[in-house]
Amino acid sequence: MRLDDISARLRSALLRRSGGDDMSGTEFRRVVDIASGGDDGIERDIRIVSAGSGTKRKHITLVPMRSLSLEDFTFPFSNSTKIREALRLQVLPFSAAGNVELFPVTLSKTGRISSGIVWYVSPDELDIPSLPYDSGPGKIWPAPLPFVSQLESHNGTGVTMWLDEGNVCSLLWQEYKPVLYRWRRRTNEDAEEKELAWYNNYCKIRELERGGNFVVNAAGDEDNPEEDERFCGIVSKSVNICPWISGVNLSRSALEGAMGLERNVRLLTRAACWLLALGVIALGAGLLRWQQVQDQVQAVRDRAERYYKQVFDPQRTGRVSNPVVLARDRIAELSGTGTEGHPLEEVLADLGDVFTDNGKPNITIDTIRYNADGIDCTGVAPDMSTILAFRRAWEDKANLAQVDNTQFVSGIGYRFDLRVRW
Repeated sequence: MRLDDISARLRSALLRRSGGDDMSGTEFRRVVDIASGGDDGIERDIRIVSAGSGTKRKHITLVPMRSLSLEDFTFPFSNSTKIREALRLQVLPFSAAGNVELFPVTLSKTGRISSGIVWYVSPDELDIPSLPYDSGPGKIWPAPLPFVSQLESHNGTGVTMWLDEGNVCSLLWQEYKPVLYRWRRRTNEDAEEKELAWYNNYCKIRELERGGNFVVNAAGDEDNPEEDERFCGIVSKSVNICPWISGVNLSRSALEGAMGLERNVRLLTRAACWLLALGVIALGAGLLRWQQVQDQVQAVRDRAERYYKQVFDPQRTGRVSNPVVLARDRIAELSGTGTEGHPLEEVLADLGDVFTDNGKPNITIDTIRYNADGIDCTGVAPDMSTILAFRRAWEDKANLAQVDNTQFVSGIGYRFDLRVRW
């Protein structure tokens, strides 16, 4: 099937069905090798295949690359930088034969697993001339790539072929996935038949579905607006069937962008590692300082408790919640200062009222210390609710009633200290 055999009716149907990506505003070009007087005797020229429509158009160049090859890949990660590094390691043993640039294209992702194809091409083929009115670099596609829509009746399986004055290049597709690229020099008029015969034998040997054929003969410089519209319709439909095609760009600018992104990622990763190391060091220093402060505070508390027990209560065991306050109260008690504010008789009366009003709670008072500021009680209760009720009863008779140093003692209950201040 040839491009010049497609009818205008098919062109209209393609444009209606293409939907999302309309390539009618894209200028398509092709590269032509012409003889020159230079050292290599070949000079590349640009010719327009389809001028598109509108102003400030983007452009795509279809190139029959001689050194291009492709293969599929599957990796247990989806990061584009990791994929490029893994593919570069795969071709490293072959780098002695010459430099090669790679352009991965991810076709599918399942969880962390990504699969796709990678294009390999010699860097010498990335030097594509431009036109004076170009506002920026365009995309470069392999010449037979954007015609897979014409294999739709064969479920995307078959051969798309590009012919021009001196090149024959083709892609073998299997269910809309390219699996083989071939290039050969066009030397006679039966190049198309020979190439298709080669694919027949290849698919037979490899036990692959042969599918259909679509051949684009781009030789010549005919200017046909109807052909331009049909061309854009075919490409638009191909891009909508295989959206990944729009992301293909085998240009030097795309390669430099990918390499620049990799450099930035490496630099940022290195900087992040240094910042993480500095953060860990700072956190460790902060934790060490915090532990030192905690140890100093605990040492002061232990020393204050030890001094209080040695001076005022040598028989006491266990922790002392506030030795400074207790020491001040004991000093006031021993000196007898301020006892006239709340004499001992009133304190005992208040204590009796507390027990009477609460229905004689199951509390045993072991020790009562009295001074001008209040009393300190040490006792035992069967549970915490009883202790809290005892404290609330004192709150009605004093300015402060606070329970400290509550400890559970097996077989006895909860020991507690109660501070009451007037």
